[in-house]
Amino acid sequence: MKPGKLLFLNEDEVRRHLHMADLIPAMEKALIDFSAGKVTQPVRSVIKVDVAAATGFLGLMPALTPDGLGLKAVTFYPSNAERGIPTHMATIFLVDPQTGEPLAIMDGRLITEMRTAAVSAAATKLLAPPESKILAILGSGVQARSHVEALQLVRQFEEIRVWGPTTKHAERFAKEIGGRALSAEEAVRGADVVVTVTSSKTPVLKGSWL
Repeated sequence: MKPGKLLFLNEDEVRRHLHMADLIPAMEKALIDFSAGKVTQPVRSVIKVDVAAATGFLGLMPALTPDGLGLKAVTFYPSNAERGIPTHMATIFLVDPQTGEPLAIMDGRLITEMRTAAVSAAATKLLAPPESKILAILGSGVQARSHVEALQLVRQFEEIRVWGPTTKHAERFAKEIGGRALSAEEAVRGADVVVTVTSSKTPVLKGSWL
């Protein structure tokens, strides 16, 4: 990229260039760098937005790593689900750590979706038994779909069980991924890997099922 030329990437362009198989090892490196004290990452600052149309939140997350400097601004509006638009949206801003020159502005919704699942996959790769065959997904939304994609890259699951707070959604999602829609308890009992990806405000997983 020429000096002074700012790169803009919308979600479709991000989707073309960002691949889960590449993102998982990138997240492994990011976690290692963070644990080694090589990352400067202040605690996320959050602003509550209470307006006539809805209540939401704006979070700001800057970070300096050995590979770059940037900021993510993410919004969370639960009522967006009723409007048929994503509840989470984000924008990522990258700058040159040597000069402070702006480098790129990217749509961050998909990046956030994929990054979350990639971190789970990195953890699963290290913590789950290599012979793990049964995956239980508690949730049937965006993160559920992304987690199935990511986790299947680090373990060879023979069975995927799905539970969701809305039975119709869970059944549709299970059909899409070749899984089975079950009750939460049925999904969890005997599973090798359990993923909770629901925004439920009440507990959906009991320790006695594990």
